[in-house]
Amino acid sequence: MKTQVLIIGGGFGGVATAQKLHENGVQTILVDKKDYFEVTYAVLRESTAQGQFKGRTRRYYRDILAGQFVQSGVKTLRENIVLLENGERIEFEQVVIASGSRYPTLPLAKSMDAHSLNDREAELKQHYAQLKDATEILIIGGGVVGVELAGEIAYTFKNKVVTLAHKDKALLIGFSQKAQRKAHQQLEELGVQVKLNSDYRQCDKTQGFQDKRSTDVLKPDMVLCATGTKPNNVFLQENFSHILNAKGLIVVNDTLQVVGKENFYALGDIADVGEAKLGYLAVEQGKYLAKRIVRKRQGKSVKAYKRNPFMALVPTGQKTGIVQTPLFTSTCNHFVNIKQKDLFITKTYKAFAK
Repeated sequence: MKTQVLIIGGGFGGVATAQKLHENGVQTILVDKKDYFEVTYAVLRESTAQGQFKGRTRRYYRDILAGQFVQSGVKTLRENIVLLENGERIEFEQVVIASGSRYPTLPLAKSMDAHSLNDREAELKQHYAQLKDATEILIIGGGVVGVELAGEIAYTFKNKVVTLAHKDKALLIGFSQKAQRKAHQQLEELGVQVKLNSDYRQCDKTQGFQDKRSTDVLKPDMVLCATGTKPNNVFLQENFSHILNAKGLIVVNDTLQVVGKENFYALGDIADVGEAKLGYLAVEQGKYLAKRIVRKRQGKSVKAYKRNPFMALVPTGQKTGIVQTPLFTSTCNHFVNIKQKDLFITKTYKAFAK
């Protein structure tokens, strides 16, 4: 196969780039291991409130993509050719690397094994069944995912003992002190036991989890580890390890072009863009990058990508949450409900409309 632009990865940034390029008459092929796109904003809510979104969280790529789609993992990337795990090869003029990241300790958030929509649905149903049967749940990691997960579980299952353990002195490191304090308060009001400055490790299957910084021992019947992401860069190791920084992210310039590679671009979680790793920002990067590629192909000049200031909306259950912008931090329902309505599912698909 041949294409003008190959896009590796079908997350927010990859799909946004593909749609905008196709809209401007550029031939694209998007490659992803999965056969479906997933609105990851909504997964944690869906994992505790089955059926709330009526199947809208995931859609087949074939139903949303205007360009061509190939389901396969990438085995090896070369200068103008990619070799796929299914044995096929694609020649390209330009490549957009949007392979994203994974949660090695929490496949609930982003599945590593469910490559079909049906398998992903089954995976989440199994998680829900385990959650429903559990009486005491330990969540390790007090970042955005851990905080949101603790809130969703505690809100839905009010009879369960939910503990959120975090190694730092406050939740949501990187947020304002007010946001940290309010999130902590909201979780405790839901009944979550928040344990800061803690480092719980499993002793053995019978003795439970002991805090290495104290003598405290917990014996949960379900443990969820939300301890960070890793970039999906394995396919780059053979020929392009030199374009990665110490964190495994692709180094890009101010137009999202890979440094030192004329026809390579990168965005989203895999790239060192210089702004927060958030889905809506990946969409903005995708829109910009498509415009940049079109103008470049037309021989026109290109402006630098304008980095966005940090903004985040973190739900803590279905009724509360915190909003942080460069100007203010708030727990006001007016702002929180912007996301609570349907966790941006409708907005996401609208942005991807053919």
